[in-house]
Amino acid sequence: MTTAAPDKPVYVFGLAHELGVSAPLEEIDDPEVREQLGTLRTQGLRDCRVAQETVVELAARSARRTLAAVQPDTVDAVVFSTDTSPELTPTAEIWDFLEAVGLPRTPATFVSGSGCGNLGPALAVARGMVLTGDKPTVLMVTADRVRSRTRYLTNGQTVLSDGAASCVVSSTLSGPGYELRTMADTCRADIGTVADKPILVARATTLGIRAVVRTVTERLSLTTADFRHVLTGNYGRSTLEFIASSARVPVDRVASPLGAGTGHCFSADALLTLEHLVDRGHLDDDDQTLVLTMSPRSWSAIVLRRIEAGRTGN
Repeated sequence: MTTAAPDKPVYVFGLAHELGVSAPLEEIDDPEVREQLGTLRTQGLRDCRVAQETVVELAARSARRTLAAVQPDTVDAVVFSTDTSPELTPTAEIWDFLEAVGLPRTPATFVSGSGCGNLGPALAVARGMVLTGDKPTVLMVTADRVRSRTRYLTNGQTVLSDGAASCVVSSTLSGPGYELRTMADTCRADIGTVADKPILVARATTLGIRAVVRTVTERLSLTTADFRHVLTGNYGRSTLEFIASSARVPVDRVASPLGAGTGHCFSADALLTLEHLVDRGHLDDDDQTLVLTMSPRSWSAIVLRRIEAGRTGN
């Protein structure tokens, strides 16, 4: 699926997050993490985030910070995304979340199915709601917590962390934020697993990344040189180098400054990195950023343009 550049702009702002407690990898009670500790160190990982809170509690804490950027009664819809198994059911979790953030009468949609790349489809759904004009302001939140699986992620050479990130997607911009210029995604559900077919998965990943990057750059008459930063998940060094090669960008353009101390917070990573880059003064007004979100079988590209407060023109 591709999402064309709209006639009217769509904005993203009010980024916030909630993470678990920082824990050194050698203290994690996880046999696979202990077994792969040498690999994780070589790949640049040092700590991960471990939460005792539920997915709903993590999501709600992040969302409350985001809602401080808008009047809660102006939120027309909620998009809730997670890749970890619901502790209840998706419906029950959404209802609990809406009550927790004081939006019990706001329609909500559950988005999943793209693994650690859920940010792409979640933003696409929120953006679509805004562009129809029926839901001009959408709260989007993604949250995950590891419960019954290893934290070691083979295909990213990284360690999974617990946390949530949130933002507002809207037809109007309140304060500094981003114009969500365009998006594209693609999928190959038939390629099998990394363990079973590593070469096929690697080739499909390269082709998938190149396809979505080509779509968004051609649509906006850009090249990859126009992006100051390329954001993706907090993966190990080798995986980041592979992604950079697939996207045909220099590896030093792929920003993952939080990876070592934060680990891979599923689809929250890119929003965390955006916050960090702005806080450190590494993202200026009008800078364009390419966000690549992915699972082993799906890939999305998102183009964001930084807009400082008080300016929303093209």
